[in-house]
Amino acid sequence: MEEHNIQAVKLKLKEIVLNDLDVNIEAQEIDDTVSLYDDGIGLDSIAIINFIVLVEERFNISFEENEISARLFSNIQSLGEFILSKLTKDSQTVN
Repeated sequence: MEEHNIQAVKLKLKEIVLNDLDVNIEAQEIDDTVSLYDDGIGLDSIAIINFIVLVEERFNISFEENEISARLFSNIQSLGEFILSKLTKDSQTVN
């Protein structure tokens, strides 16, 4: 079973932003707490939808409709913590 930790989750999220979304930023510009929206990294609503799909694919998780919120996707830190909690919960239900 793959070991999950917050640093690995956040790194993977940053890689998705840099490599798969149409953003014009450098890696060092993605701080864990910088906004993912227009006032930070600059993701618009379409980019956020793409980001959600990519996160679900890469982490093999599914977001429930009631889980998706502006606060959850406000920054890498909050999203990373949520994903880690889902991964941890899913791995506990498997065992």
